[in-house]
Amino acid sequence: MSFFKIISRLIIGLAYAAGISTILMMGVTVVDVILRIFHISITGAFDLVRAFGVISVACALPYVTATKGHIAIEFFYHKSGRLGRLVLDLVFRVTALVLFALLGYHTFRHGITLFRSGEVFANLGIPVFWIPFVISFNCLLMMIVFVYHLFHPGKEYIKP
Repeated sequence: MSFFKIISRLIIGLAYAAGISTILMMGVTVVDVILRIFHISITGAFDLVRAFGVISVACALPYVTATKGHIAIEFFYHKSGRLGRLVLDLVFRVTALVLFALLGYHTFRHGITLFRSGEVFANLGIPVFWIPFVISFNCLLMMIVFVYHLFHPGKEYIKP
């Protein structure tokens, strides 16, 4: 199995994880709101919703990028010819590659700091170091997709 096929399956799997995380986030919120009618609450509901929210966004980004699901800056694209669109795409992708490299690096370092300090969620006592690692890993996947798009302009990495 090729490298790109493995990455594609990983990205699709993470997209499913993002969807499940979104459902869990909504479920915890709904159940907590309903229970509050009876003056009962879920301990750590806020912590769970925050964690599920981060997982949802971080794990969905590589899939959205791979399928070219982002909204393009249409104004610039419509004002440009074919060559202008290619140049704009190149500039945007290289810029995004650099930004996600910086984001991935710094979130990974932050995760190491959280791991060393033993930081935990306030109500649940669950360690939080893994959250920056999830973000960092998804930044790495985004970078792979950006590099693919640089060498295959106009082509999706994954067909939706």
